[in-house]
Amino acid sequence: MSTAVAVLDARATVAYTAYVIHLHGCHPCQDADADASEGVDCPTGTRLREAWKTARNASLRARREAPHPAAT
Repeated sequence: MSTAVAVLDARATVAYTAYVIHLHGCHPCQDADADASEGVDCPTGTRLREAWKTARNASLRARREAPHPAAT
């Protein structure tokens, strides 16, 4: 795994951790309707979820674009 992919993985992990910690203590986010957008009543939850999704997608995109090691 390249250093760039590892950095993006770490950023996604940090963003996800921040989002989950917020969810643990935020009742509006916990009570959000499953059919509605996550964190509809909570701007912080919405911001953290978007940051996590952006970081996750960047990490996945980098993994797909990274050259695969040769099979031995």
